[in-house]
Amino acid sequence: MPDLYTFGEAMALFLAQDTDNVVDAKVFRRSSAGAEGNVAVAVSRLGLRAHFFTHFGADELGTAVLNDFIAEGVDVSGVKRVPEFTGTMIRNPGTSRAVEATYLRKGSAASTITPADIDLELIRTSRWVHTTGITCAISTSAAESVKFALEKSREFKIARSFDLNIRRKLWSEKEARNILEPLAHDVDLLIGGEDEYAAVFGESDPRQVIALAHSRGCGIVVMTRGDQPIRYSINGEYGEVAPPKVKAVDPVGSGDAFTGGVIAGLLSGLNPLDAIRQGSISGARVASQFGDWAGLPTGVNGRTDPAIVAELIGGVK
Repeated sequence: MPDLYTFGEAMALFLAQDTDNVVDAKVFRRSSAGAEGNVAVAVSRLGLRAHFFTHFGADELGTAVLNDFIAEGVDVSGVKRVPEFTGTMIRNPGTSRAVEATYLRKGSAASTITPADIDLELIRTSRWVHTTGITCAISTSAAESVKFALEKSREFKIARSFDLNIRRKLWSEKEARNILEPLAHDVDLLIGGEDEYAAVFGESDPRQVIALAHSRGCGIVVMTRGDQPIRYSINGEYGEVAPPKVKAVDPVGSGDAFTGGVIAGLLSGLNPLDAIRQGSISGARVASQFGDWAGLPTGVNGRTDPAIVAELIGGVK
């Protein structure tokens, strides 16, 4: 029985190594990336059982990324290999200029995911189901799969989360709002950046949009903004918490690390505020290193290793 069931697109990531510009780079390092897979690895690193489902191409990149998940202890037993190609991202490290990503994912293997691929028995026996807006952006059938998984997890009374996660290179804000706004309700955990909440709900005042999201049946509402204080509402009670201060060298993937840390904390029995604090430790750790999985904390039974907590905040809660 998995603690977490999630699905979406996992990509081969090629990160420029010799310059901070993909145009000039000659040397790239391959790793793996993709929002839901990142969350699965974050949860697995913290000592819980994570099941991740996707479609990979019948190609060597698909095999390489699949092997990365296996090495992390993530259950990928349901993954399907299909004729389409494995999605890929190429980007610069973002050390001296803004991160600029090039996607090769239109028509990719994961874009062929349909509701029929969602394993209802696994959802029924899981403790948590996690979905994101990125999967909604890659194809109509993938968006229908997210809706289906959320509906079934509600029906089965399984805890669930939804990360707004708008990728503006995949679709417009208008398209994102049309699809994501109807999905962002009645979840145990809703997460998004300040700009994403504004785009989805059409409200720019942070406290008002958080209250609006809470009124839609979302138990825990979390709004992030880089290294700025994390805004949240827990059962309608508003608050803010400052994330650990680190030297951010690569923010990509830190949001997924945060989400994974929060989910693992909640599954471990932490109260919501302490789970958010745990998530902020995971996010800060990843932001301080290059790559989506680099820096992800380890732990036991869903809780971060106390030595890592002490390293970042100078003490253990």
